[in-house]
Amino acid sequence: MNADYIEFDLQKTLNNEIIISHDANLLRTADKPKSLRDMSIEEIKKIDIGEGERIPTLHELMVTTKGKIKLQPEIIAPGIVDDLINILREEDLINTSIISSFDIAELLKVKKIEPRLKIGSLIPKALTKIRMVKRYVQRAIDNELYAIHPYYPIVDKEFVDFAHKNGLKVNVFTVNDEDMMKKLIKLGVDGIFTDDIALLNRTLERTNQ
Repeated sequence: MNADYIEFDLQKTLNNEIIISHDANLLRTADKPKSLRDMSIEEIKKIDIGEGERIPTLHELMVTTKGKIKLQPEIIAPGIVDDLINILREEDLINTSIISSFDIAELLKVKKIEPRLKIGSLIPKALTKIRMVKRYVQRAIDNELYAIHPYYPIVDKEFVDFAHKNGLKVNVFTVNDEDMMKKLIKLGVDGIFTDDIALLNRTLERTNQ
């Protein structure tokens, strides 16, 4: 794979198991509208989400990835922070993980409980007015977060330079076009979220030659 991090979304089951799922229910993947939060892990594991696949737990993902790739979990559901931090501590993954979320309250809770964790604040796609974008960046600066994660169209040289001047990494999402990758690399972004890691690796090699 040759990626630095794997990014994934977290949900929680009825019996408090942390699982990997972007959606809060199984309507899109299995035509089941019931909320994952209202289902036990045993119920969820019985459901085929396509080609025999089952929703993995956080523990299962760690078994597969530990020592191979760093983790970047995104908190998109409430009530996950304490259990997530405990698991990362147990697995000795605090120093190799970045926790991200659109919810600043969740991120500040992470920072308070485990100051060693790197934290990235996501800027919503819908946020395009520069005044609002700057507010998100300033909030990350004021709270001494590790990184800001903006949607790539809003990023320019001024954005990157301002973030770097104030100690923030800039990791942009989600870029699957080679020309845009080249542009962002030249702007000096620190990381690129992509669905096409092979394309990004080829682009990095060409750009850095």
